[in-house]
Amino acid sequence: MAGEDKPKIFENGRDMMLSLGVIVVGMVAVVGTTGLCTINPETSDLSAVREVDGEAFLDMEARGAQGAIRVPDVPEDWVANSARRAGIAQQPASVVGWVTPGEAYLSSWQTQVSLDDAISSFDEHFREETETVNIDGQDVTVASSAENNVREVWAFDLEDERVLLTGTAPDADFEELVRAFLAVDPVDIGAADAGTDASH
Repeated sequence: MAGEDKPKIFENGRDMMLSLGVIVVGMVAVVGTTGLCTINPETSDLSAVREVDGEAFLDMEARGAQGAIRVPDVPEDWVANSARRAGIAQQPASVVGWVTPGEAYLSSWQTQVSLDDAISSFDEHFREETETVNIDGQDVTVASSAENNVREVWAFDLEDERVLLTGTAPDADFEELVRAFLAVDPVDIGAADAGTDASH
């Protein structure tokens, strides 16, 4: 018995380290393929941002909406990375988000509910109306929270719809997006449909 060869897999420390290395590599591969390792769209390099067609989404929303929808003309270097329908005060809201060159994030929410209801029902967090900013003649209500992880909401009433903005971008980007909304009229559904019919 004493002369029999011993299993060599754990014969020395080097073999043990190699075995542990194989296990670690396997764990990394499993985590990567199951999607447990994620990229934060608000802080990632712009080259990794998943781009969506925010303009096309808002155009489609306008066709099915019961009220006005605007397509803001944002700077060319803003990348739309999200477009979805959400809810505010149990009413639909059309949402588009952008990543800016400073790798900050900014989103717009368009809804038909009143301004007060839109602010109070934006999410589960309480925000107090802390400031009113006038941008090119448009009053914009800034609502914020004492909680550190709750973002400000900028909200304004365009009469035919209410627009809310939120995100991690600096105030200058918020102001730029407000101006982009002020500079455009709601989507003209009749004209858009006529253009679509003519293309067929």
